[in-house]
Amino acid sequence: MADYREHYSEIRLAGASLVAVSVDPPEVSEALRTSLSLPFPILCDTEHRVVRDWDIYNSQEKGGIAKPAVFVIDSDRVVRFASVDGVAKRVPAAEIVSLLRSAEKARPVRRRVYIPLFSDWIKGIRNIIRR
Repeated sequence: MADYREHYSEIRLAGASLVAVSVDPPEVSEALRTSLSLPFPILCDTEHRVVRDWDIYNSQEKGGIAKPAVFVIDSDRVVRFASVDGVAKRVPAAEIVSLLRSAEKARPVRRRVYIPLFSDWIKGIRNIIRR
């Protein structure tokens, strides 16, 4: 998130807003926002509704957390870019700034495709059997 803090003014100049979503309670999210000096809000999804609806919920880690993800949503509420990432590698904020600037030129947006691993299929089958 510190990377997005560093590029926040560029994101705003490109006409976009920035919001983070966390499954942590408000006091934990606010402490993180303060400690990292984030100029944007962190919305709290303690009931995991948003992360489940957007299919970025990771129930296997720490009792259930959100996968790192970036969504660019236009003013018509159309998702123009989506990236669900790993903890070790995330979409750099500079790439999002570039994407926002190129949107003004109406260039097509790159979309990442998630291809499940064999282990993901096994976890999914186990979850279905449990229910």
